[in-house]
This record gives sequence, structure tokens and C-alpha cells, in this order.
Amino acid sequence: MDLSRSKIKYLLIIHRLSRETGKARSVDIAIHLGVARPSVHRMLTTMAEAGLVHMEPRSAVSLTQQGREAAEGYDRQYELVYPFFSEELGLSSYDAEQSAVAALSSLPRVCIEALCARAAGNEKASD
Repeated sequence: MDLSRSKIKYLLIIHRLSRETGKARSVDIAIHLGVARPSVHRMLTTMAEAGLVHMEPRSAVSLTQQGREAAEGYDRQYELVYPFFSEELGLSSYDAEQSAVAALSSLPRVCIEALCARAAGNEKASD
């Protein structure tokens, strides 16, 4: 599935926010992304139509099986590139998180794959 940059960001954030309860609140998504709640609602509606999320009453959202599988793939990449931004570049955890999400949602696929391969190679070298 070919996802837009925005959908990738949302998938990553929803996945991260919903790890404990399986659900994320739209207000938390809005705060985390620094966008207005109406913008979150519009994107979540689009993502629900694409079969990625299930919207529930009172602003809760959960990933569908398809959304979870996509999010887990991006999350594996996130886990590889986050240390690059935090450890290699010395960014704060917030800045490293924002940079990792931005990279995964903005860089060309070939660049992401190369970055992940490099990060995986560095992990193996330090083991």
C-alpha cells in the first residue's frame, strides 16, 4: 500500500499512542502532531475510508488489522532510525522522535531503506 506522508505520520503516532490501551484519542494525536482537532478528524475519516483505522464515538481511534500491519512495518523502521538521531546526532528525545517520523514520512523509499540498512549494520557492529 502506497501511503501519503501524512498517513505515515498518523499511523506512527496512533501506533505509539495506542500501545497500552489499543486506542488513541484524537486530542492526543492533535497535540502530538501540533495540529488542530478538525484536521485530525478529517485525516482520521480519510484513513477510516482507506481501512486503516476504526473511529469510535468520543474521539477514540484504533488501528484496523491493515493499519496495524502498516504501522508495525513503519515502527520497525522507526526503531532503527531513532537511535541515529538521538545517539549519532545527539538530539533530545523529542527532537529525535520528530526527526525519525519526519524522515520516515518524507524521504524517498530508497533513502529510508539505505538508512535502515546502515542503522541495522551499526547495531550488529556494536553487539
